[in-house]
Amino acid sequence: MTDQPPETFRFDRLEDLARLPWFDVDGDRLVVADRSVGPVIDMHAHYALPTLWPRRIDMTRQTERTELLLPCCARHDLDVYANHNFGKLGIRKLKRELVLGGATGLGKRKTHTAPNLERDCRDMGIVHSAILAIDMGIPSHHVHDTITTAGALGTTTPFGSVHPRKRKPKEKLEDQLHRGARGLKLHPQLQQFMPDAPAARELYRLAARERIPVIWHCGPVGIELPSARKFVEIPNYEPPLADHPETTFLLGHAGALACDQAIGLQKKYGNAYLEVSCISLSQMRQVIEEADPDRIVYGTDWPFYHHALALAKVLVATEGRPELRRKILHDNAARLLGL
Repeated sequence: MTDQPPETFRFDRLEDLARLPWFDVDGDRLVVADRSVGPVIDMHAHYALPTLWPRRIDMTRQTERTELLLPCCARHDLDVYANHNFGKLGIRKLKRELVLGGATGLGKRKTHTAPNLERDCRDMGIVHSAILAIDMGIPSHHVHDTITTAGALGTTTPFGSVHPRKRKPKEKLEDQLHRGARGLKLHPQLQQFMPDAPAARELYRLAARERIPVIWHCGPVGIELPSARKFVEIPNYEPPLADHPETTFLLGHAGALACDQAIGLQKKYGNAYLEVSCISLSQMRQVIEEADPDRIVYGTDWPFYHHALALAKVLVATEGRPELRRKILHDNAARLLGL
């Protein structure tokens, strides 16, 4: 499908992805119909995003459907960065949902639970997911509940999260590892720290000692405040990669809108992986053609997006290359997670 016109990869709603050869519609659900696609490991998923203490989301509760942050009725264009599918009005609704839901514990996040994720994964041939907590530096049950819920299942690996600017980050990560976390999620933009900050470096050293991967949010996505963009500029990620060669780092979203710069870091440093959630189809093709294929892993950023939005891009970009597809969708991540 490499020579198809751009409109081939534009869909008015999620179910229209069934036009692609790998998908079908079963009732009201989009499913993978091609059994050769799996198995798949998702290295970038979340349960319900943080809510202010004492509010709490029951991450073990199943609901009739998952209310994704990008609705299934929205357009799904494969060849744009994923958040472009929201449109201006959709971005405003997204930000309102994230803020109000965080304050009240209400809204769509009540459906972003472990059993709902399991159901959505079965539709897409996903056999394992890394579940990423996010420590926003506010009183919240989110990190504890994410680690507890994901750690109790055989199909998920919990990643802890520590705010580097808060007190005793190293001790907090040690506690999370003791409770079952097997990776570390850091979000320089939301947590407002530079990737080479001294407190963050202390966490990188602990990750190397414990042999766990660190996944960063990496690169600008276009909807962050201009004042926060400095935290995710790609050159700021190079010093930690150079100075901590024993630590394995995943560049989340493969550098986002600065994907070409992230590819350069992955090629230069053997401890850098590219995690490809949210990037456009054109960027996916660039990653596949230019980056080291043994250090590319698949991710979805669920529940922001349906799994098929990311999966379709990998399937299109690896058509006719089954060994490469298997590496990206499964084998590289299985090696990282020790599966």
